[in-house]
Amino acid sequence: MFRSIRWRLVFSYMALTLLTVTLVGVLALTLIDRYAARQEINHLTANAETVARQARPFLWPAPRPLKLYQLAHTSAFLGNVRVRILGPDKQVLADSGEFGQPRELAWIVPHETGRAEDQGMPGVIFALPVVPGESGFVPKEMQQSLIIAGDGNGNYALITVQRRPSIWGDRIEFEEHPDLSTPSTVETQGDKQSTFWQLLFGDESNTTDVARSQRSVIIPIQDSLRIYGYVELSNSPDFAGESLRTVRRALVVAGFGVGLLAVLMGLFVSRGLTAPLQSLSATARRMSSGDLSARAPVQKNNDEIGEVALQFNQMADRLQASFEELAAERDALRRFIADASHELRTPITALKQFVELLQGAAADDPNARAEFLAESEQQIDRLAWITANLLDLSRLDANLIDLDISEHDAAELITASMAPFKARAAERNIEMTAKMPDEAIHARCDRGRIELALSNLLDNALKYTSPGGHVTVGVDTQENTVRFWVTDDGPGIDAIDLPRIFDRFYRGRNRTVDGEAVRGTGLGLAIVQSIVQAHGGTIHVERMPEHGSRFIIDLPASHRTPAQTAA
Repeated sequence: MFRSIRWRLVFSYMALTLLTVTLVGVLALTLIDRYAARQEINHLTANAETVARQARPFLWPAPRPLKLYQLAHTSAFLGNVRVRILGPDKQVLADSGEFGQPRELAWIVPHETGRAEDQGMPGVIFALPVVPGESGFVPKEMQQSLIIAGDGNGNYALITVQRRPSIWGDRIEFEEHPDLSTPSTVETQGDKQSTFWQLLFGDESNTTDVARSQRSVIIPIQDSLRIYGYVELSNSPDFAGESLRTVRRALVVAGFGVGLLAVLMGLFVSRGLTAPLQSLSATARRMSSGDLSARAPVQKNNDEIGEVALQFNQMADRLQASFEELAAERDALRRFIADASHELRTPITALKQFVELLQGAAADDPNARAEFLAESEQQIDRLAWITANLLDLSRLDANLIDLDISEHDAAELITASMAPFKARAAERNIEMTAKMPDEAIHARCDRGRIELALSNLLDNALKYTSPGGHVTVGVDTQENTVRFWVTDDGPGIDAIDLPRIFDRFYRGRNRTVDGEAVRGTGLGLAIVQSIVQAHGGTIHVERMPEHGSRFIIDLPASHRTPAQTAA
């Protein structure tokens, strides 16, 4: 099944579609990845330059660890990256640490202490990292370095800010704590329900950790005189990677969807292509099994397959016609052989009887011998006539006779055909006349063959015409034909005999004239028909209104000018 043209087309559609989706997907992912990488580097570089400008006052004349620590963690919190501040020899001075868990910061409003390091910063909100430990959520050394504003009894306010990262952005939550040792609670429970889209693209609704990028940038902290250190930004959220993974999954889903659509379209299109071929194949199988009437359905869209079906049907029509002709010829041949055998059997049987009689009792009777010999001569003549006419018929049917076509005067043809029958007509007291037109008519024909055809018609007419009757031969023109006709006033032809009157060895029902049987072989009219058809003409018979018959021969006309006729 999968080797058929239909499935080849389906697989071709699917392969072409998947190849196109793959190439487009690879190109799109490559362009997106390059663009995302460039934008990520630019983003990290811009943030690193900002942190570097803020870190320079904390590095000169001496590093201030607390400020650097605050700056690193605050920048990391705001930028959602890992921030490291390095010294001139790239030793680590402050490190925000790895990301991966929800981040928290403590925001405290400090009281003005009067210390040198805090001068000029009254009322500024400090951002401190919240680090769980034995001393609480703020490191002990940092608690000792700050004087927290309170109500005089050591009370203060602490607000933690929690970051819940995801690929769609971070969610910020604020929570107030009564003292520094109060732990922060993070709710991470969520009711996850798997859906089709979550299976395809992942569930990011409750994500507390995201993938991190491997890209990093290092920016020097410097002025025109020297380099004070370096700022390194890294471990930023891999939003581009997550987006690319989402796009990649979408392309995979699209590939499967488009592949399925290609299969469905391939099946639909291939059905339109292969269904006519299958019908054609089924029709060919029916014809090979003997059903020559089977025909392939022809599509209305006039495409190549429709043209093949049309040509196939035309071939089938010609083949069926050829087989029908062969069958008709076979049946005709069978009838011909049967009729010929019957016609030949009669003289042969008679000759055999004569020979037996002459060898027996009639051997010494001179009168009997003379009668039998005379009768034998007639039977031999009949045999010769039958075989000669059969030979002419076979040659005419096989187109083995070359016709000597030339122009002849139709009146001369009729006169020459009537000449051998004048004595016979006079002997039987039959009036035989010819009707000629005033103007000469010429016909292109083989004179000998047309005279033979007219002679056979005259012989047949004289046989069936009673003494005192009339036989008329004439010629005229009908449009583009020259028409010869022979009319008699004999008993006529029964309507049931008309369709077969020109068949070989067929003899009609009216075989007697004045009580006497009309002898014949049934070959004369068949020979006339073969001669006329060899000339490209036609012959037919008409029943006269009262009695008698009219045989009509139509031959292609030959037009001549009056000058040619006069010449």
